[in-house]
Amino acid sequence: MTVVPEAPARSDHAARHARALAALRSAERAAPARPRPTPVGVPGPGDDAPPAAGPPRTAPPRGGRAVHPDLAPLLPGGVLPTGGVLAVQGSTSLLLGLLAAPSRAGAWTVLVGAPAVGLLAAADAGIDLARTVVVPAPGPDAPAVLAALLDGMDVVVVGPQAPLADADRRRLAARARQREAVLVATGRWAGAHVTLDARGGTWTGVDAGAGWLHRRTLRVLRTGRGASARPVEIDVEVPLGGEPPLTAPADTVAQDRPGRPDDRHLRVA
Repeated sequence: MTVVPEAPARSDHAARHARALAALRSAERAAPARPRPTPVGVPGPGDDAPPAAGPPRTAPPRGGRAVHPDLAPLLPGGVLPTGGVLAVQGSTSLLLGLLAAPSRAGAWTVLVGAPAVGLLAAADAGIDLARTVVVPAPGPDAPAVLAALLDGMDVVVVGPQAPLADADRRRLAARARQREAVLVATGRWAGAHVTLDARGGTWTGVDAGAGWLHRRTLRVLRTGRGASARPVEIDVEVPLGGEPPLTAPADTVAQDRPGRPDDRHLRVA
């Protein structure tokens, strides 16, 4: 198991980003039998090329990272809370829609233990793949890998294939707060500042939805702490990236179509 040392609380953002990627590659070398993580735009442990430099990690915006205006009502202040934990359940399209605007604004994003999230779907949602890292199966080193990535990434997504104990979750939440990163869980997370639970909805498309589907209205239940303590149900539309596509989003409600993350051509009779 790779132990990631504590970084200084006020270290340079670019140095923190490089250190997180180095720790990730060290974790890969320590467990060669596990499926190799697939960083986008970052050399693997067997490559001779130096790590991709990328732009320096910028200081997080005061208060949080703004999301698409149509999704802003879901979040207190309309932003992803820097230093906080957000849980998004039931819809991968909603998850990607929330990540798109911060990604386009320059935030570095990593998907850990979330192999069902397809990169084609992410690109369609508007996420900048040049600033995206994917670790599909971190294995038993998940807590150490996540801790390292919180040091250098702006938004860290934790999927179901990242096994964590309750104590790990508490430590990671504290680290996100210290590093002013956004920690996003795709399942339940005790103590999350905001929990968004997508509860179905309706499709729209060509011929009143009888042809190619391209948009879905979701009913989302918001719960949480503080400003989100009172439960609220809000209707939102996804996907939101760019021009509305003439095909269905990649994986709109994850539970509806498990194991088919890149099936973007859904047609109904």
